[in-house]
Amino acid sequence: MGRRLFPNVYEGWIVVGSAAFIMLAMSASFFYGFGTIFTEVIDEFGWSVAATSLAFSLRSEVGGIAAPIVGVLIDRLGPRRVMIGGLLVSAAGIVIMSLIQEIWHFYVAMLVIAVGSSAAGGQVGLVAVATWFEERRARAMSFMTIGGGLGGLLVVGIAAMVEMMGWRVALQVIGAFMATVGVFVALNIRGRPLNHPQPMDGIRYADDDIIPEPAVRWGIPVRTVLKSRPFLLLAIGMSLYAFGSTTFVVHQIPYLEKDIGVSKAVASTSVAAFTVFSIVGRLGFGIIADRFPKTAVLAVSTGMVVVGLVVLALANNFVTAMIAILIISPGFGGSIPVRPAMLADYFGTKHFGTINGLGSLIMTTGGAIGPWFVGRVVDVTGHYEFGWFVTAAVTALAIPLFLASKPPVALAAEARRLAELEPRTEGGPDMTTAGGH
Repeated sequence: MGRRLFPNVYEGWIVVGSAAFIMLAMSASFFYGFGTIFTEVIDEFGWSVAATSLAFSLRSEVGGIAAPIVGVLIDRLGPRRVMIGGLLVSAAGIVIMSLIQEIWHFYVAMLVIAVGSSAAGGQVGLVAVATWFEERRARAMSFMTIGGGLGGLLVVGIAAMVEMMGWRVALQVIGAFMATVGVFVALNIRGRPLNHPQPMDGIRYADDDIIPEPAVRWGIPVRTVLKSRPFLLLAIGMSLYAFGSTTFVVHQIPYLEKDIGVSKAVASTSVAAFTVFSIVGRLGFGIIADRFPKTAVLAVSTGMVVVGLVVLALANNFVTAMIAILIISPGFGGSIPVRPAMLADYFGTKHFGTINGLGSLIMTTGGAIGPWFVGRVVDVTGHYEFGWFVTAAVTALAIPLFLASKPPVALAAEARRLAELEPRTEGGPDMTTAGGH
């Protein structure tokens, strides 16, 4: 659809834009937006902070468990079919959540949403985008993930909708949007077909007589990747990183309401500020990562999150808390496009969906433990200070792991050599294998 409306635009950028829109809707609803109903749910049912936080931890962990399966489905069915299915499942889950009466209903709804959002989230878009770009891969992924960042700007609107309509009706409206507008936009998302007429990265050559060779679809075998030192270091490092970053996102609004004493409206504006600076980080670190070692770029972005969490632990007023948030946000945003770009650079795009999914599974372990742990700390101590110090320490452990994860040069060279020997034929679902060129 999009390529027919914009025939002179490199199709890879159309895929980027469409995936960014889906990420915007998903992040606004399921990642940032759930913070707006956190207090309402506790007030209505009387559940503890830890019990309520456990649902968010389940969402992260089940999403991580589903990620490898989703990755395999992307590699076999193509990103478009997986994306549409994920949107419909997510919409169903959020409507189920609007009808909950017991805490186990809440957990079931979160499980359905976790599966759906895993199949409709950034993982699918990143696999598709990776096939359209090589030289500008980190940049393209940073533009795509802007959608996820912009979702935070919509939190103010979602919070207003929750206050006007009630949290149940607000969830039903969001679910209907996902099942209609979201599915329509997802029709534009596909991997690059073999022998696509437009040059890779959309780079046009000054000499029209130059016909670039089609990009080779290569990839290190999944079993080899899982045994490699770079993958293990990156995956464990991202798990430690997610312990802190996911905890912050889940507890940002409750922390400002409980410890700092501001209203929900004021707390929601902090999410908007976090989002704006996160976008700056996504763009800035994404562009830098195409020019400098991605390991160093990822380490710097993680360091910013660590510093911000420490400042957050020491904050006793809204101004100091906002300073901490503005330190965390660009570091948080910068890591989002750099990690998948590293995986595609290191291990190729042939099996990228599966590899990225397996990495996400390991990563979300930390994202599942963190929110529950801090919620438990709040139940015991009555405040967030100790929890933020622990998240900062755990996140800091990721930095040396990132710096030690060097590219698997020999493995990549062998995979490229074998790919050169394979016949280049069209194929794959919808003429678009998730990792094909």
